[in-house]
Amino acid sequence: MGKPVFLGKAYVNWCEECNVPLIGDSCAVHGKEALFRLDITPPGDLRFAFEKDIEFIRSVFREHYGVDLGELFEGKIVLLNKTPGEDDVYEIILDGYVFGWVRFDPLELRWKPGLKVEGAIALWKRFGKSMRKWVIIDRGAVEPILNGSNLLAVGIIEAEPSIRRGDDVILISEDGDVVATGIAKKDYTGLTSRERGTGVKVRHQKSVNYREGKKATMEEVLRANGIELEKKVEEARRFMRKTANRYSDLPVAVAFSGGKDSLAVLGLALEEFGGDFTVFFNNTGIEFPETLEYVEELRRELEPKGVKFIVADAGDAFWRAINVFSPPGRDYRWCCKVTKLGPITLAIKENYPKGVLMFVGQRKYESINRFNQPRVWRNPWVPNETGASPIFHWRALETWLYLFSRKLKYNPLYEDRLDRIGCFLCPSSSLAEIYTLKEEKPELWGRWENELKRWQKRFNMPDEWITYGFWRWKKLSRGEKAIAGELGVEIPEERSWEPVRVEIRETGEGYELEFNTVLNKKRILEVAPILGEVKVEENVVKAGEVEFLTGTRKAKAPNVEEAWNAYYLVKRAYECVGCGVCVGKCPEGALSIDERSKKIVVDWDSCVHCRECMEVCPLLKIKNPREGSQL
Repeated sequence: MGKPVFLGKAYVNWCEECNVPLIGDSCAVHGKEALFRLDITPPGDLRFAFEKDIEFIRSVFREHYGVDLGELFEGKIVLLNKTPGEDDVYEIILDGYVFGWVRFDPLELRWKPGLKVEGAIALWKRFGKSMRKWVIIDRGAVEPILNGSNLLAVGIIEAEPSIRRGDDVILISEDGDVVATGIAKKDYTGLTSRERGTGVKVRHQKSVNYREGKKATMEEVLRANGIELEKKVEEARRFMRKTANRYSDLPVAVAFSGGKDSLAVLGLALEEFGGDFTVFFNNTGIEFPETLEYVEELRRELEPKGVKFIVADAGDAFWRAINVFSPPGRDYRWCCKVTKLGPITLAIKENYPKGVLMFVGQRKYESINRFNQPRVWRNPWVPNETGASPIFHWRALETWLYLFSRKLKYNPLYEDRLDRIGCFLCPSSSLAEIYTLKEEKPELWGRWENELKRWQKRFNMPDEWITYGFWRWKKLSRGEKAIAGELGVEIPEERSWEPVRVEIRETGEGYELEFNTVLNKKRILEVAPILGEVKVEENVVKAGEVEFLTGTRKAKAPNVEEAWNAYYLVKRAYECVGCGVCVGKCPEGALSIDERSKKIVVDWDSCVHCRECMEVCPLLKIKNPREGSQL
């Protein structure tokens, strides 16, 4: 397998005899004799296409080209390669070549197909002029096109009548050979009337490697990759064994999300440790119902084998917290801290006060941030967890081969065209994933859409804020601003939501704070020790050097730093959503979450005023208007 996009080219090896992909440099059946290398678009994190994926691809190509690819794909191993683009783009690979792709258009909000020359050859051989979107060119145009020129309309002999400007088309020579593929720059009338100018913008392809391979089964894929797969399994198990010995003072656990990668780690842990470990599942409260059913099924299967299951349950934390934070964004992922890291921190603290060694299904090919992360790490947001990834160097293809080889039951959502299993309303979702959710799980999307409509009204946003997914950013990216421009809609560059606000003014004696809310004495006293030793005189609560004038909107501080810390304390007092991240961070165990109010409370006798809890609070590190996002 090749390297990710930021390190250069990516490729997959292929056995011509077996007609299957290889994860190593040799086929377990035919050795290296029949092996060849197929270059693919980086990062090359390939996966197998499921039945619904194939049906979907057939429908997209049928709508555009007017023919059914069923016969072409039947009995073949088909791979999908998610590639960089404006939104989701998947390369389609079969028979050891890239057939083409499907791409979600973020302006038209629909999927569009495209063909490589190899795919065009496959279709033209089977369907000829009975398919749509073809252009016949004269012999004199062939060589210039192969040498890098676009197709001028004067070089067109005939064209298929359904062609519209912007369509993907294939170029056919007078002799009936596929020459190239490209984008029509004119519609049918413009092409056939030989208007001046470019008729088709040609995609230039350095080499063409069309072949027709035999049908193959998953059993044959596993057989061809058996030796290399077991090497990877052994390396992952050896890593788990050595890491567990290195941290022998910590109990072993597996973080299970319900996704394929965490299932692979769970399978490896069962092979390496038997049943002597704990599974942590984090129910964020915004999981797919199918995931919850799937996890419960696994729990019933594994607990009799000695595996302990612990569920860190965020309950309705997301739906409470959204009123404080506003909708999450790719650049504003408070949801992960509130619904994942907080609950898991509390669950670990409750069950394993001295911490755990947590094996997780994290892979470096998922993102550049993960690529640069070490294989063993400490998460500052979850101080009682040491994380380690046995499958850090695996690609998705290797994960799936492992699951298939062990016959591990995976989440059924993968067969519903859902490429990523997690929170159903994740702001990191692409527009394509959102529209797949709308199609496959309309009731879930309906709930989230209703919530977004409430915020749309509050922010005075146009309908496009929802339909084009602009809600996924707190501050619009350059790409999103460009899309808004092309749509001709006005979307504010940045949105802001601060329930608790303050004005800080310098006075002759220090600084005065005026809040937009009256300070409640009882609530201030519940958190005041964080800032320092507390003294109370009637309605004045003094915490360290700060004075809170309860019953009013005012506070006093000796300097600007303490003024800001006073504001932070009031934010935490009123906006706290009970995520629990600070509870796990407190070295003295002085913090707890009140069961009724779902807010933090400080034990006066235990708190030493170290303020470490201020360093991890999502309200301050993500939402803080002074610091900005500290993700």
